[in-house]
Amino acid sequence: MLKTIMKKSCHALIAGALVLGAASANAQLNAGSDAPIDITGEQFEAFRDRDYVVWTGDVQVVQGEAILTAPKLTIFGVESGNLQRINAEGGIRYTNGAEAISSRDAVYSAEDETVIFTGDVVVVQGEQVLTGGRLVYYTQTGQLNFTSAGDDRVRGIFITED
Repeated sequence: MLKTIMKKSCHALIAGALVLGAASANAQLNAGSDAPIDITGEQFEAFRDRDYVVWTGDVQVVQGEAILTAPKLTIFGVESGNLQRINAEGGIRYTNGAEAISSRDAVYSAEDETVIFTGDVVVVQGEQVLTGGRLVYYTQTGQLNFTSAGDDRVRGIFITED
């Protein structure tokens, strides 16, 4: 059962991380890939009387060329089999080789069907760059809502082909 929950959990988190690739809610870490999902960390904790698991210490989630890294990954809803939320904390980075998202933290909510990236959010696709304080990605619609943090503004740098 844990294997199934972990697979579903990774899919959900990565659905949000694939903002750049216009992923659907059923996306995998590497969209379109059937490669296995490999999660590693320095420590894994499963709590008998709690409904969550925690990976800590240079956590890496890998599928093919796609990689998600975070110091801490907490997955809620494991025991009940009903994924509720995934928290990636401490400086996250997602890349699939061509695109990347980084932020201080990210939270996937199954109820809201959103992934919220917070803290120095940077989205890179080729030479195009967007920065801001908070990015909300709606996994069902693909809608993005990028907002500033404090006195900073949302910034986009777009290189034309000319």
